[in-house]
Amino acid sequence: MILRKTFLHMVLASLVLQSVSWGATSVAVVNIPDVSERYNRRADLEAQFELIREGLNKKRDELRDKITRAGRSLQEELKPGTSEFQARQKELAMLEAELQYFVESEGRRIERELAGSLKLIFDDIQVAVSEIAKQRNIEIVLAADQLPVSAPENTSQVRQQIVLQKVVYWHPNVDITDDVVNHLNARYDAAKKGSK
Repeated sequence: MILRKTFLHMVLASLVLQSVSWGATSVAVVNIPDVSERYNRRADLEAQFELIREGLNKKRDELRDKITRAGRSLQEELKPGTSEFQARQKELAMLEAELQYFVESEGRRIERELAGSLKLIFDDIQVAVSEIAKQRNIEIVLAADQLPVSAPENTSQVRQQIVLQKVVYWHPNVDITDDVVNHLNARYDAAKKGSK
């Protein structure tokens, strides 16, 4: 038993000495939501999605107008109970089903594309963070964000925001957020110019 304790103490002492000999670890922080907000690519993607939404809304409205006209026509031109009335009623039901399918399927497609765009933005941010970290010999970069200035409406939201904080304090010297934003935008703008 004494031999086992002595061995355990030697192993622990060895680990402590090794950790001391490794030296200081360089750490930085980056505010991911802030970087994402200020990244030029995000604004361009939002503009693209807005154009897509406008086109889809226009098509949806055209389908709704077509259904409205068909409904009026059905009521004004045909006598209820006739075979022609029932045939037009089926056409109207098909148009309504088409509209429902269009809204749901396009909504899912847009949601998938948005998720892909968010992933793309985060991937870009990760690459930029790693490049800045390598340039500066930073070994660890932590995600740090600030609590909103105005308090949320209820205690559970406040608790959630506090619990989600990854870093409680950092010296401004270790914040690389602005550098990451500048690096990202410079690379994105150069790639954009090169593709024209």
